[in-house]
Amino acid sequence: MKKIIKYLLGCSICLIIFNSCYKEQHWDFPGPYEEEKITPDSLPFPFDENRMAGIWLMKDGKPDLQKILFKGFTDYYPGGDTISWVQEQNGMRLIQHRNPYPITNADHVGGRENSYRNNYAVSKYFVPVGKGKNFYMYFKATIGTFNGTAAGIVLGNSWENGREFIFGFDGFSNIAPQFFLDFYERTFSVNPEAGWPTVNEVITPGVPAEFETAIVDNLFYIKINGVLCFKMQLPEQKLFFYTPSIRPWRNFLTIHDFYIESQEAFTVNYAFYNKEFNYNFIQRPALTTDNNGDVLLFAEGRGSYENAYQRVAQTSRPIANTDIILRRSSDGGKSWSKEIDVIAGENSNDTYAYPQIIKNNTGTLFLYYSKIDYIQNGTSFILEPSQQKIYQRISNDNGNSWSGEQDITNQIKTQSVDVQFGSGHGIVLKSSNNKDRLILPMNVGSNRVQVAISDNNGLDWKLGGEILGSNLRNPSIVELADGKLMMLLSHSNVTPRNKMVSYSSDGGTTWTTATSFSNGINTGDFGHTFPSVLVQNDAGKLFYVSPLGRGTDVRSYGMSPVYANSPTLFTRDQQNQSFINQGPLFDKMAYNTYLVPVGNLDAVLLPSGKILIATEGGINTPFEGIITYEK
Repeated sequence: MKKIIKYLLGCSICLIIFNSCYKEQHWDFPGPYEEEKITPDSLPFPFDENRMAGIWLMKDGKPDLQKILFKGFTDYYPGGDTISWVQEQNGMRLIQHRNPYPITNADHVGGRENSYRNNYAVSKYFVPVGKGKNFYMYFKATIGTFNGTAAGIVLGNSWENGREFIFGFDGFSNIAPQFFLDFYERTFSVNPEAGWPTVNEVITPGVPAEFETAIVDNLFYIKINGVLCFKMQLPEQKLFFYTPSIRPWRNFLTIHDFYIESQEAFTVNYAFYNKEFNYNFIQRPALTTDNNGDVLLFAEGRGSYENAYQRVAQTSRPIANTDIILRRSSDGGKSWSKEIDVIAGENSNDTYAYPQIIKNNTGTLFLYYSKIDYIQNGTSFILEPSQQKIYQRISNDNGNSWSGEQDITNQIKTQSVDVQFGSGHGIVLKSSNNKDRLILPMNVGSNRVQVAISDNNGLDWKLGGEILGSNLRNPSIVELADGKLMMLLSHSNVTPRNKMVSYSSDGGTTWTTATSFSNGINTGDFGHTFPSVLVQNDAGKLFYVSPLGRGTDVRSYGMSPVYANSPTLFTRDQQNQSFINQGPLFDKMAYNTYLVPVGNLDAVLLPSGKILIATEGGINTPFEGIITYEK
């Protein structure tokens, strides 16, 4: 009598499949129903049978978008009204991207035969896979077809070769496809002749099916509609934490429910996430604290759009209907208010952008933002600098109410180029020579940096001298103990591959020529080109956050904008000249190839003495919302 295979040894057939170099090891696995064999009910299941102890990412057809991410080909492709994932009454439906009978590539979504590769439903929670770890995943979905689909789930990524751990069904048969396991490019399947079910025996196209996946101390098994379909003892491997996902591949399907369970599951701390408060994207954080110690987080809420080009453009810039919004935290950013305040843009289709906040020495809040306009030129958008308006608003009651808009455009914008505020906060000076002076760091055009100065609490503004240097961007400023101002800047030059620095000894009126600045801040090959933020505590300790690398969304068919990754914290004590690398902001174990995405960012000193950093970020791209770190 055949016995259950327990280890990955003794393969009998090797062949090339899926037009790749995968080696299939086809095991003569016995079926689960033979006499004296393990049955589904005897498999280890250290999980809640009622599915109450875990996390529902989606239930009864309604996704919790703080917990699940739907990625689609149309995220970066402006295909008219076509959207990859569509919310329907009974779930999230992925439209069919691949035409199984194409005459030309134009018959596929986007005119691309591989557009089906970029559609996933991804857990925003990381779960462990490895020796001694347990993980359970359940979802209900309706499969569209068996026609050459190779649909499946993605469960991991190898530390050794960066390849994925995928379970699915093959695309070789439209009638009786088989299940397979692609274990980091080693492919295994079971033998239907030994009693293991084929896909058509447990799934009916068009009828909801229930999928259960369990990994218990490296014992991996799958049940579909209660039937055991695959079981294997995985070899020992280095522990990793992964965000499991459903991969429709060449199929189309509707997801109704999605649940995960692990005692060690974790996610990032979202202060805002996409689609929250009906905003497609929430980006560009600006942070301060009020007199009560509460954290105030301002951001751009990018809402309705007029066409698909605006929809895609909103990924990386404020465009179409965009508001300035405010959210509060009374516990240092651990949790956030259920409601938000719309500071600018409510009930309008205008574009408000670039929030920057200053708290003066008495706690009065000064908020700055712009109203901007674009001209659409075919598929691109050109900012119209002559239409930009820059506003100031003031609050004397911790941001609960605000003065009317004061137009300060003509005071701080003297050229026909756009002005963008730098990192989300400006500063107020404390030294005796220029006490109470307000300083606004600004990007002027595409490659220049300047500051605006007010000596009467925002009644009047003047410009400081331009910082000399080439291709400078993203200024962030602190006032040192001796009263000198220190500005760290990004730049878009190939070299030097570190940040630039400029100093002012007269309160920001004039600045030294920007020079290369390393002094312990190693920003890798590309970190010098992206935004960063500099803050200081009351003891004069400096905190600096900068990305180290860059990348794109790997699930985007090469259409994703380039963005930064690997945000890292550097600190410097008052008595030292060099910064010390304190490590990445994201300090949890993940998996091979995982790089933490980051975009615009800001930071603020908390009453506890720690700092709170807010970044455009998420588990996959920086376009997912705003996340926070406390350090």
